[in-house]
Amino acid sequence: MIDRTLSLLLTVMLVTISPYVGAAESTGQMLPEQLQQIESLQRRADKLAFGELGPNNYHLAKARTWLDLALSEYYEKEATGILPGSVEQAEILLDALEKKQTGITMVTPQQLPGSEVVRPDLWNKISTYKQHDKFFCGQRAIAEAEVHLVWAGHEKFESGWRYAESYARSAEDLLNEAKDSINDCVANKSATQKMTLSSDVLFGFDKAMLESSQLWQLNRLVDSIKMAKTLEGVVLLGHTDRLRSDGHLERNQLLSEQRARSIKQYLVAKGIPGESIHASGVGSAQPLVQCPTNTSKAKQIVCLQPNRRVEITLRGTK
Repeated sequence: MIDRTLSLLLTVMLVTISPYVGAAESTGQMLPEQLQQIESLQRRADKLAFGELGPNNYHLAKARTWLDLALSEYYEKEATGILPGSVEQAEILLDALEKKQTGITMVTPQQLPGSEVVRPDLWNKISTYKQHDKFFCGQRAIAEAEVHLVWAGHEKFESGWRYAESYARSAEDLLNEAKDSINDCVANKSATQKMTLSSDVLFGFDKAMLESSQLWQLNRLVDSIKMAKTLEGVVLLGHTDRLRSDGHLERNQLLSEQRARSIKQYLVAKGIPGESIHASGVGSAQPLVQCPTNTSKAKQIVCLQPNRRVEITLRGTK
């Protein structure tokens, strides 16, 4: 009697939960597998970028941007077909690069399932740049622009031009960057590149530990360094504002040094030779802006934001 009762109870439970199991299968049980696939491809792409090929390669830059599109749409839970199409495009390119194939196609599909063709004027510019004898100098930006145009076509297809416009503008900015790179391109040109990163973005207020959500900015820096044929040096200079809640202004000097060293440690972990990186700090001694002291501390923090920064100088041969 007990066995029959248990059997009936199990049968009722299975009948009750089976619709929910089916619903889970139909609404996204494959999504974790999609994420794993994207992340696996990103690891393959990073290995190529940090290796002999370098991040500036046209086909690799395109593959990485396809994966950026795929990851974004994964989290948007898109269902138009653009996600698997983007993954497929990236995988084809990575397979060819890993096998060191020659003659990889330069053709980029102007639309995928779930997208439409937008801004033909920019596609025409891309075609022109690809035929330029100094195309290689702007290849990365051109590759990224192509995928951004497909991305814009997807946003227009899905939500209208208002949502697509920023992606099209991004593609246009990338093509302007490519144009400048092509015009300025000279073989073995020695160059100094300077950039500034906001400490408010990279670190918590009064902290020297890097924010994990902002490491992509340092990854772009790593890519820029690895694009150099020869690296002469990287100079990291930390700055703080004049504020100090405990009254010990000398600690701003220490904080600026710690922040520069944190970035150096990250670069070294990404494969940049430590001996080529010089990290130091100047505290609050070199402000970019001056702000009134007769306002609230909250207003001063906002006003002094440009002073909280890390200045980066790259020296090398392109």
